[in-house]
Amino acid sequence: MTDPFAPPPEAGSAIAASEGRRWTKESAGGFFAATAAFVVVQALVFEPVSRLLPDYAHRVTALAGILAATLAHPLATRWLKRLPSSAAPK
Repeated sequence: MTDPFAPPPEAGSAIAASEGRRWTKESAGGFFAATAAFVVVQALVFEPVSRLLPDYAHRVTALAGILAATLAHPLATRWLKRLPSSAAPK
């Protein structure tokens, strides 16, 4: 049990770092967008690459998927932050 009157943990401690990070709608949406981009690029790229570079098909496809996911995450997160809040005042 923690003391409610205790001073807050230091900024560099592991407890403060874990309490500061949250799973927000934006981060969940960014993760979903990155996963979707990875899967879609995998499906679209594998067939043509396997014909052009049969020895490197899996490697090129994985790298293309990683690149798409890396680009999709910050774009989706930025876009979701611009959307209005769902908690409208009554």
